[in-house]
Amino acid sequence: MREKWLRVGAEIKLDIDDVTRLVQAGLPEAKVARHQPALGGRSNTNIVVELAGPPHRVVLRLYQRDPSQARKEAALDKLLVERKAPVAPMLYFDDTNPVSGHPYALITWVDGHRLESVERDLGPAGLGQLAPSIGKAMATIHSLTFPHTGFFGDDLRIPEKADMGRAGLLAYLKRCLVDGPGGKRLGQKTTTELIAFVEREGNRLDAWLKKPCLTHADFNGSNILVRKDKNGVWGLAAVIDWEFAFSGSPAFDFGNLLRPPLDRTSGFADTLASEYLKAGGTLPEEWRRIARIADLYSWADFLGRPDPGTAVIADARRMIEATIATG
Repeated sequence: MREKWLRVGAEIKLDIDDVTRLVQAGLPEAKVARHQPALGGRSNTNIVVELAGPPHRVVLRLYQRDPSQARKEAALDKLLVERKAPVAPMLYFDDTNPVSGHPYALITWVDGHRLESVERDLGPAGLGQLAPSIGKAMATIHSLTFPHTGFFGDDLRIPEKADMGRAGLLAYLKRCLVDGPGGKRLGQKTTTELIAFVEREGNRLDAWLKKPCLTHADFNGSNILVRKDKNGVWGLAAVIDWEFAFSGSPAFDFGNLLRPPLDRTSGFADTLASEYLKAGGTLPEEWRRIARIADLYSWADFLGRPDPGTAVIADARRMIEATIATG
């Protein structure tokens, strides 16, 4: 779905001397052989750096979309590594840098493919192989719980509780679609129908908000790395890019993941749910319906951005209309 979405802001261009200066701050003995932009990513700059010696390859990540999120992602990285979650651990982090001024990190290179780049070629069989490891990873992520829902400070404390139920969603729709530009992009008729739908169905969100937990909030094929094991079976390699994470509900991650085409892949959602439960996760009744409602937060957010692009607007309109139609 996201292959036609535009990047937000230009990538930061660095020459080999710039890259070497940043890498050697964290890895003093490293010698940079070459570097190139990493595939994927639509808001920050990620550069694959090849080194002449161990660890041979790292990712240089420059936080340009929202530098205030950099410390949060570094703190989450430590927490997730401790929990043995499938992530790409940070090797080094600094609030600023002498080259561009942006916070940056050196991140362990994980061999694998972004799921969005291979999912069409995998077919139902390959995606079926992936579902168990993704479900287990989601259960591990969601096992990290917090006192209430809300957005993290850089120390992972939550300074203010955020309503992520019916009232919170209605307020967010007003912000993005009524007070913001999203309603014009969605159309008055569909905007009115959407607000009425959430007024009617939004209370369903409460069923999955009783234990606020770590929510990746961008859990999709762009940020899921996959690879084959020695037996040729596809599995999860790592979950990357945690800058949007907050304390919320598993519904946000399930809703994000189960967008087209994965929502239509035979057996994928059922296997995902089964392995999620086996690994300790909990699913309320009508969990898929709740996940679709939670995903309305994301679609409203996209529509309310300054310049989301025509492809994003078209996808948002289509997904919102489908959610209203199917509940």
